[in-house]
Amino acid sequence: MNAVLVKNAHVYAPEDLGRNDILLVNDKIAALAPDITLPACLEPALLLDAEGRAAVPGFIDAHVHITGGGEAGFHTQVPPLPLSVPLSGGVTTLGGLLGTDGVTRHVDNVLAKACSLEEEGLSTFIMTGGYPLPSPTITGSVTRDFACVSKVRGGKIAIADHRVAPVSAAQLAALATDVRVGGMLRGIVGMLIIHIGAAPEGLARIFEVIDQCPYLARHLIATHINRSPQAFEQAMLLARRGGFMDVSSGLNSATLGPDTLKPSTAIAVALRSGVPPEQILMSSDGNGSAARYDDQGHVEGLVASDLRTLCAEFRDCVLAEGLSMTQALAPVTSNVARAFSLFPAKGALTAGSDADVLVLDADLRPWSLFAKGRHMLHEGRVLCKGTFEE
Repeated sequence: MNAVLVKNAHVYAPEDLGRNDILLVNDKIAALAPDITLPACLEPALLLDAEGRAAVPGFIDAHVHITGGGEAGFHTQVPPLPLSVPLSGGVTTLGGLLGTDGVTRHVDNVLAKACSLEEEGLSTFIMTGGYPLPSPTITGSVTRDFACVSKVRGGKIAIADHRVAPVSAAQLAALATDVRVGGMLRGIVGMLIIHIGAAPEGLARIFEVIDQCPYLARHLIATHINRSPQAFEQAMLLARRGGFMDVSSGLNSATLGPDTLKPSTAIAVALRSGVPPEQILMSSDGNGSAARYDDQGHVEGLVASDLRTLCAEFRDCVLAEGLSMTQALAPVTSNVARAFSLFPAKGALTAGSDADVLVLDADLRPWSLFAKGRHMLHEGRVLCKGTFEE
């Protein structure tokens, strides 16, 4: 039995629980109380004094291109995600998916990389599908992927984007239904991540779907919605109708241009506009290829989006936007866990939850990190690198 005792932490579960100790036994949180004293027969393998630092659930990033991205020639292909990057960003649970390239990369590759990261210490799940229709799958069917592949918790599609053919409301509803039924067969809520491109229609197809099938709203996540004021306004309406708005921390004015809303500002505006807080998510779009195009469709700039922006924008939610720790944490912990049927194993600090604990320093940067009870980062230094990292 491996026991770890974190002493004197200010716990945000993400609710503010004040000063507490946290006992981790193997891969679970065994106890959380103001003063935990262990008997001599149960000496912890590690005693960590947090000295009043904030202890929060490990971040959940549900939109990561774990196999890499690339869309401007083969030389622009982003390498697969190394383990050290999510660890340094405070992320303990990843959702992997495809981007533009569904030809040289496939859902099978995403599954294999997710299993690799799991073996290295993280928790992972994946989305089947990709940008186009028909959806690329593992088994030949979106619904069958959900039913037969345990890591599948979501689907993926792109709309309003020049890289895919126009998607009709009927096609989108059919895919969302496949995702919904696949989740039902597994006893989870199947989720469909919908990439929103720059075309003027924005989220229009989504509203056509939920006008006819309002029960599908719960399954829909519109992502990249801070790319423009129009997409953001539409996304707030979707959230009010039961869907999810997903702010992309990796999108900013440097990557997409001046119309892009700063992610932390987008979250603060949504909350202050009365959007139901539980419908707001944030993901990084990490390790993907972020391309900016000119009016003729030529690539003006290309960068790999950084997963660590998730923590940076959480930090700005508190320090720049004045949100409470609980408000800032929910979009990257409990809200995501609930959306993907992972709560309270993930996204919470409570007895019985997985031992995914992030301790932040006074400046709200990752200081120490436990993933499933394994100490993987301390004093901002990664303790466990991936197999092929130097």
